[in-house]
Amino acid sequence: MIELDGSSWHPTKDTARALKECVRKLYTQAYHSWSEIPNSICQAMFNNFKTMCTWESRYNLVIGTTFERKASTRLSNWLKSVRDSGELPGWMLPHIFAELGQYWKTDKFKAILYQAKMARGSLKGGSLHTGGAKTVGTIAREMEKELGHTPIEPEVFKKTHVRKKENKSDPDVWVEERAERTFNDFHKYVAENLDSSVQLTPELSTQIWKEKVVGGTHKGRCYGLGSRNDVRHLQSGLEGIGSSRQAEALDGVQIVAMSDQITKLTAALAESERKRVAEQQSMSETVQQIKEQVMNLAYRPTTLAPDDTDDTDDESDEDDYVDLTP
Repeated sequence: MIELDGSSWHPTKDTARALKECVRKLYTQAYHSWSEIPNSICQAMFNNFKTMCTWESRYNLVIGTTFERKASTRLSNWLKSVRDSGELPGWMLPHIFAELGQYWKTDKFKAILYQAKMARGSLKGGSLHTGGAKTVGTIAREMEKELGHTPIEPEVFKKTHVRKKENKSDPDVWVEERAERTFNDFHKYVAENLDSSVQLTPELSTQIWKEKVVGGTHKGRCYGLGSRNDVRHLQSGLEGIGSSRQAEALDGVQIVAMSDQITKLTAALAESERKRVAEQQSMSETVQQIKEQVMNLAYRPTTLAPDDTDDTDDESDEDDYVDLTP
C-alpha cells in the first residue's frame, strides 16, 4: 500500500522497483526524454504500475502526478548513465542504443548540455545532499525514532547536508556553501526575531524555513525540503487518476491565517450558542412567572365595597337643616 510522503511516496524501494520495471519494459523507441513519449505509452506504463501497487482512491491525482514526475527524472538519470558509460544496458534494445548515441553527438544536444551546466553553476547553487537513495521524508522518520521527538527543520537539513564524520570531534563539512549559509541564516533569523518564550515547533520551523530563510517555493519546490515538498502542480494526462487541471496548494501563511480564522469563528459560534441558550432559558422563566400570576388572579376571591348610604344621608340631612332659634 503506497502512502504519500510530501512530493514522494512510501515505501520508496518497492515503488521505485515497480516504476523502473514499468517504464523500462515499454521503452521501445529512442525517446530522448519523458516528454517525447506518446501519452498512450505513458498510460500503458501507469496501468502496469497500478497492477503492481495499491493506494487509497483519494490519492489518485497525487499518485498519478508523482508517477509522471518520478518517471521523467528516473528516465533522465538512466539515459545519462548510459551516455556516460557508453555501454549497452540490459534493459535497452541495441538499435535504440545506437540511435541515442547518434543524437548525443549532435550540436543540438551539446547545446542542451551546456545550458544545463550553466544552470548548475549559477550563484544560486544546486541542491546536493547526503541522503543517497533515501528520501528526506524517510530520513526524518528515522530521526524521529532515534530522537524520540519530531525533528525541526534545521536538524533534518543538517543531517542531510553535512558529510559523514570519521570522528565525532571532526568539524562539520557541508556538501556546498549554500547549505551552510542557509543553515546559519535560519538560526540568525530565529535569534533576532523569535522571543525566547516561543517554542520552536516542527511546524513553525518549517514555516520560517520556507517563508523567511529560503524565499518560498520555486516551481512548487522549496530548497532543503526534498521529498517533503508539497505537490503544487497537480496535473496529469493519464486517465483514471483525476482532473488534469492545476490545483495550487495553499502556502503556509494562508493556512495559518485560515486556521486562526476558523478558531475565532468556532469560538464566536460557541459564544453565540451560549447566549442563545441563556436567553431562551430566561424567556421560559419569564413566561412561567406570567402564567403563575395569571393563575393567582383567576382564583383570588372577590369582595363587595362597603355601603356608604348612611354617610350620604347624614350629609344630606346636614345640608337641609334649618336653625329655628330666634
